[in-house]
Amino acid sequence: MNEHRISQLLDEARYYEAHRMWLHAVQVFERLIQEFPEKLDFRIRLGNVYLEMGNLAAAELVLLQALRHDAQNPDIVYALGVACSQSGDLDRALFYLQQLAGSRSSKVQYALGLIYWRREELAHAERHLRLALEYEPEHIDAALALGQTLLRQNRPEDAVTVLRELVARVPDDVGIRYTLGLALVAASHWEGAVLTFQTVLQLDPDHDDSRLACASALMRLRRYDEAEQMLQAMLIRDTRATRALIALGRLALLKANRKRAEEYFRHVLELEPDNEEALEQLRYFAPQGKSSS
Repeated sequence: MNEHRISQLLDEARYYEAHRMWLHAVQVFERLIQEFPEKLDFRIRLGNVYLEMGNLAAAELVLLQALRHDAQNPDIVYALGVACSQSGDLDRALFYLQQLAGSRSSKVQYALGLIYWRREELAHAERHLRLALEYEPEHIDAALALGQTLLRQNRPEDAVTVLRELVARVPDDVGIRYTLGLALVAASHWEGAVLTFQTVLQLDPDHDDSRLACASALMRLRRYDEAEQMLQAMLIRDTRATRALIALGRLALLKANRKRAEEYFRHVLELEPDNEEALEQLRYFAPQGKSSS
């Protein structure tokens, strides 16, 4: 096989990868590996194709075969770490990726940060995510993960700082703005949270998590009428929206309307008889402390 034919096959593989035609890409790389078993790049790329397919066992097998040819190859070690991480084997993922922990590669530091995050070792996660941003300041996913990590560490003010900077760079990303809203809530910045969730709803009117969070923040500000309008809008779209009914019940309690609150909670149980939130709330409406059903 001459260089021209190799180039043609690689162009075909790139086309198949770009169009998510994974089986065709596998066939191309298997042919190249058969012709050039010593070229590790073809094995690495085949492993990555298997990862994209979700065939983690095949990806790991191909990459381990490549590793036997070059035990120090950082691309192989990284791909193996990612494969193990995606399969849920975080210990093995760390075994591979910690070998690259001194790398100035943002993707390596980001991968390590995510693994530590999933292991709930948040100080380690923060360190690696900050390194990822040091090596690649525009790494949006690393910045978002850092904000989420700071939130889980009960450091909402720090999370707000990181996420506000990120929102300035990616103003139309709904997920990032929603996470900023959660950080503002955690920091008790209710006005800012309301404005942030309202912006999310402008971008995505069906983002019910933001609608509920916004209504909750409005309740904190005693802007009860606005909160009720927001929750009723959910019910207009979906009359079985139990989360909205629960929130309306709590709002009725804030307005000292116990009768209306009980009606909302009982309606929830008509829709979901095992709804724990509604059952818990109705305990306080039962005479002499007996549970309602």
